Amino acid sequence: MALKFRRVKKAFGFDKTKTEKYVVVPERATPVEFGYLCEQIALVSGVNKGLVRATLYGLVSSMKTFIQQGHTVQVEGFGSFIPSFNAKSSLVEGEANADSIRKMKLRFVPCAELREMINRMRMDFNDKDSTNDTKVPSGGGSEGGGDRPEIE
Repeated sequence: MALKFRRVKKAFGFDKTKTEKYVVVPERATPVEFGYLCEQIALVSGVNKGLVRATLYGLVSSMKTFIQQGHTVQVEGFGSFIPSFNAKSSLVEGEANADSIRKMKLRFVPCAELREMINRMRMDFNDKDSTNDTKVPSGGGSEGGGDRPEIE
């Protein structure tokens, strides 16, 4: 299976001239709903779907507890979830306080196996849904999809 991408033309906010430029962007498939994920995990693991669902809810609940305490949560075979934030800098020491925090974030760092999979992923250009300017031959077209993801 390959990640499909297309070419778009857009102006970037950091470009003062507002010149439109070409850039490739990934084709986003439909999000995998929680129920479908549970079905797939049950199929692969042999555990019933109700137990899978309860285990995942328990995982999320436990992660929330630890993240709220400031811990990084490592999930083996998945990656690490790291609480973080963006803060405004200041030349005055006293201004660097809780009020300088702009945005709370949760960073995700995938495990080595997922990073390697992404780095080895095949890419297919979707000329059908790209700009009409100078088409490039396709390595594979856009396929019709249902609401369920394809499983390989």
